[in-house]
Amino acid sequence: MHRILPVALLILLSACERYPDSYPPPEQRHPSEEKNAGYSMVVEMSDPGVEWRLVKDIYPPLEGVPWRWTGTQPTVRILAARTDHLKLMADFSLWPTAFKQTGAVELTFDVNGHALDKIRYTSPGDKHFERPIPPDWLMTDVESIVSIHLDKLYTAPEDGKKFGFILSRIGFVD
Repeated sequence: MHRILPVALLILLSACERYPDSYPPPEQRHPSEEKNAGYSMVVEMSDPGVEWRLVKDIYPPLEGVPWRWTGTQPTVRILAARTDHLKLMADFSLWPTAFKQTGAVELTFDVNGHALDKIRYTSPGDKHFERPIPPDWLMTDVESIVSIHLDKLYTAPEDGKKFGFILSRIGFVD
């Protein structure tokens, strides 16, 4: 019995563990202070890494140009930093050669499935679109889906490929 007691005490003492020092929790920050920090609400077709914001119908870039060809319904995703007093903005161009084939075209600008505006363009060239977005169409915790639907596509005579318009940038502005 005298031998068992020291062995049992030795086993109990070796099982003791020193806990690590405690540290205070890291400084807490409110998400609203940092939300969208450094994030642009405008999708520039020339930005590096823009691919993750493109949903569909926006073709890969041509080398050395800051714009991209589109298909029937170019679509992007954008996280709104806020929901009030924002406008949908788009800079695009209707290519004169394509316009000779298609004639006047109609573009419908959508935000999260809501038709913001429908415009008929009767001349080619550079265009700028800007309209206020109703605040209840946007959310700050989920990306908005923004698209432009084109009613007619240009068909290239050489290879039959179809093209919409030339998109430079699209997004939310003040």
